Amino acid sequence: MHRSGTSAVAGFLAKAGFFAGNEADLLEAAEDNPKGFFEREDVNALNDSFLAELDGAWDRPPGREAILTRAPDWRPQVEEVLTHLASGAGGKPLVLKDPRISLLLPAWLPELDKGRFAIIIVDRSPMDVALSVRKRDGRPLYVALAMWQLYCTELLDGLAGRRVLLVRYEDFVADPDRTGPELLRNLAEALPDQLADRARAGGEGADSAAEAAGFVSPDMQHHRTEAEDASNEQVLTGAQLALYRWFREQREGWAELRAPKKLRTEPANALVTTAEYFAAVADRSGMEAAYDDERHKALHFEQATELKDHHIERLEAEFRKLRQRVETGEQHVHALAAETEALRGANEALREELRQLHEDGRAAAGNLVSVAKRGFSGRRSADAARG
Repeated sequence: MHRSGTSAVAGFLAKAGFFAGNEADLLEAAEDNPKGFFEREDVNALNDSFLAELDGAWDRPPGREAILTRAPDWRPQVEEVLTHLASGAGGKPLVLKDPRISLLLPAWLPELDKGRFAIIIVDRSPMDVALSVRKRDGRPLYVALAMWQLYCTELLDGLAGRRVLLVRYEDFVADPDRTGPELLRNLAEALPDQLADRARAGGEGADSAAEAAGFVSPDMQHHRTEAEDASNEQVLTGAQLALYRWFREQREGWAELRAPKKLRTEPANALVTTAEYFAAVADRSGMEAAYDDERHKALHFEQATELKDHHIERLEAEFRKLRQRVETGEQHVHALAAETEALRGANEALREELRQLHEDGRAAAGNLVSVAKRGFSGRRSADAARG
């Protein structure tokens, strides 16, 4: 199961001279796994595509029967990936790690059996697994525990009767100087031709086993729930508790997996739990998506309204300027009209004065003629008197 400590084991082996892939082939380290996952991107993508074909995912496993039905069609792609992995190893022993293989054993095992592969199972407290999943992915404990149960059940069923190497995560990280070399010795026992001295003490271009052990440290373990912890019985279902106790009864090292049938039976309740949870998440996601869409529309409307309001405000400002200009023009017209009226009045007054002057002039001229006539008549009378 994811978050069970497989990265610590795979990372140790990679440091000890095993080939997991070139740096460009591997998933990048992340906050939850700062030392790296040691998982190949092409293997992850392939397994994700298999699960997606069945409308599933790593955290929403499809049913066992569906995987068994499709597995034969997937095996050529598995063979292609394994061939590619081997071609890039340059003679080094391989380490292949992806927890999804636990669910997809029917597709992988026939191809793994064609070569010399040993199978390592990393066992960790289900409570610690669930706590880690909750911290990283926000899954409720009961959902994470259901996923752990599904992974473990598929392992026990798919590997029934097979010899596997069991590594207990808590012990592995607690004392890597002891458990690291022990892991290499166990692998060399199963794969002597591939490992020889390279895996025991590190080969040319590889770290030594001691240096590889330095990759692992107790601070890798952020959660530790002891087997006797009361929370196990309080939180785990009866089937999960039985599964956990069975794993804890197995000794570390090489062993044949012979779990009771009830522990290998596909847990319908766990499938329902994950399916219902993700259906609810999908409904919520759909509602959130619909809300986001409506909110986007509302925001677009608000932005459009603001733009229109701004445009209207600008037009109103221009209109006010025009009104001011018109009012200023009207005031100027009124002033011109008043001035014109005043000039007209002045003109009329001047015309009246001029008419009066003309009349006065004519009167004065008439008076002058009259005076002149009187003067002329007087001179004639005087002249006559003198003559």
